[in-house]
Amino acid sequence: MRQKRRHALSCLKRIGLALFILLVILVCGISGLVITLVSIANPVNFDNKAAQNIHYHPWRKLIPGPGLPEDLAVMAANNNLDVVHYRDYFYIAFRTAPTHFASEKTRLVILRSADRLSWEKAGEFQLGCDLREPRFLVFQDNLFLYYFQGGTHPLKFEPQQIYVTTYIEEEGWTEPAPVYKPGYVVWRLRNFGDTAYMSVYYGAGLYTTGDRPGDLRLLVSRNGCTWQPISENPQVDRVSAEEGEFCFDAEGNLYATVRLETGGALVCHASKYDLSRWTCTHTDEKYDSALMFRHGVEFYVIARRNVAGPFASGADWLPKAWQRGWWMLRYSLTRKRTTLYRLDTTKMALLPVLDFPSKGDTAFAGIVELDENSYWLANYSCSLDGPDWPWIIGQIAGTTIYDTQLHFEEKETGGYVQALPNVGFSHN
Repeated sequence: MRQKRRHALSCLKRIGLALFILLVILVCGISGLVITLVSIANPVNFDNKAAQNIHYHPWRKLIPGPGLPEDLAVMAANNNLDVVHYRDYFYIAFRTAPTHFASEKTRLVILRSADRLSWEKAGEFQLGCDLREPRFLVFQDNLFLYYFQGGTHPLKFEPQQIYVTTYIEEEGWTEPAPVYKPGYVVWRLRNFGDTAYMSVYYGAGLYTTGDRPGDLRLLVSRNGCTWQPISENPQVDRVSAEEGEFCFDAEGNLYATVRLETGGALVCHASKYDLSRWTCTHTDEKYDSALMFRHGVEFYVIARRNVAGPFASGADWLPKAWQRGWWMLRYSLTRKRTTLYRLDTTKMALLPVLDFPSKGDTAFAGIVELDENSYWLANYSCSLDGPDWPWIIGQIAGTTIYDTQLHFEEKETGGYVQALPNVGFSHN
C-alpha cells in the first residue's frame, strides 16, 4: 500500500514538473514573441528633401498642462481631438476617459483660448457611454460640433448615433440633435462653396461580421444640420472600409484616404464634376486616424504609422480567420508613430516625410492654419519622455495631448532648404 502511494506521489511530481516545464516554455515563448514584435522596425524611405522644408517648435503638453481651468478634471486617457479657429478664439474638443477603450465615464470636453496659452471651459458632454470623434465645422458663420455616441463595453465597438450641436455665444451649445442613420460614425467635415460635406462609415459590426461590404459615404448639407448622402450607393464598399479622410483642391476636386481595418488602405480621387464616384488605389500600409490638409498645391496627411510595416504581414499558411487574428495581434504588439506624409497625386500614393515625436498610443491630430506658411497642430501620444510602449500597452497606460506650431519654409540655401533651430526628426 505504501509502495503504491509512493508511486502515485512520484507520478504526481513528474506530472507537476512536466507541467511546470511546459508553463516555463510557454511563458518564455510568449515573452520572446512579444520582445521580437516590439523590436521590429521596418525600413522606411523618408522624403528627406521635402522634410528640410518643414519645421516645428518643440511639442508642449497641452492636456493635462499649464493654462487649463483649475476645476478641469481630466482622466488618464486624453485623445480623439479636433481644433478650430472661430471668431477670435481657438477651440479644442477632446475625449477624456480612464483608457483608450469604451467607458461609461467618458466625457467630451471643449476648451477655448484667445492665445492658446490660457484656456477656459466652453462645454462638456457626458452620456454615461463612450463618446468619440469630435469634429468641428465652421459653416455659414456658425460653429458646429459633431460626435458619435458609442457603447460601454471596453472590448466592443458599438456606434449608436452621430449628433450635432451648435455654439451660441453667451448661451453655450444647443441640445444635440441626431444626424443621419444609427450605426454610422462621423470622420471628417469640410465645406466648399455653399455646401458642407461629411464623411461617414457604417461601424456597427465592423469587427464581428467578417467579410461584409463596407459602407463609407459622403454626405452633403446646405445648413450644417440636415444631411443627405451624395448618392444612393456608398463611395467605398471595400470590406472593413472606415475613416474616410478627404480634402478639396482649389478647383473642387476631391482627394481622400480610406483605412481598411483588415487590409491596408486606399488612396482615392474624385472629379469635381462627380464627387460621388471615387477612384481608389490600394496600399498595404494602413494609415490610421488620418488628417489631410492642403498647403498651397500640395496635400499632406498626418496619420499613425506601424513601425513594423504593413498590417497584413505573415502567417499566409493560416486559415483566413486565424490569419486576421494574427495580424491584429501583431499590430497591437508593435510600436507606432505619428507620421507626416505627402500625397503624390500622380501616383496616388502617400510618401512618408517625417515622424513627429510620438510613441505608444498615438495619432489623432487637429490642425488650424495661422498664416500662409504656419499651422497650429495638436496631437495625442503616450508620454514623450516615457517608454516606447507597443500600441496595446499605450492604450491602457494613458495619453497626453500635445501641441506645436508647424512651419513650411521657402528659403533655399545652396539648393537645400535652411533648417530652423530646435527641430529634430525621429525616423524610428
